[in-house]
Amino acid sequence: MGKQDTAPVLHCNIDEKAFSKAMFLCRFFTGLAMVYFALGSLFYWREFLVNTAALGFPFAVPLAFFMAAAELFLGLFLLLGWHTRLSALAALPLTLICAIIFFAGDYNKAFVALCLLLCAPLCTLLLLGPGIISLDYKRSQRAARRFFRG
Repeated sequence: MGKQDTAPVLHCNIDEKAFSKAMFLCRFFTGLAMVYFALGSLFYWREFLVNTAALGFPFAVPLAFFMAAAELFLGLFLLLGWHTRLSALAALPLTLICAIIFFAGDYNKAFVALCLLLCAPLCTLLLLGPGIISLDYKRSQRAARRFFRG
């Protein structure tokens, strides 16, 4: 008959230790940046509150406090690796909104670059998960032991 065109099959061997270290560093630096931004919003509370009201957000005081506190807790969750995918999913829009409030809606090239640099690791964590060095992994180990016991 005819010669079939088949693409070569490539196999990729992933070093789990290196992957977990990379995910830990991704989580660590992203969570650290989020905690830093949240603390900046809380330390400069007056400006953050004025910017929230000036941008026309409803319920400016509770919203500003909620946004800064939520970003702080999501950053801590990412640092610990606790509910990593859910935290990354919630942190994507929250961080962008907090950045818009913090910079008073002043969009320049540096602002856009910083937002993109923060969204890239959040998307990576959302898609790939936390790795072995996390509380999520410890929780899943306990659940697997409980399930397969007996």
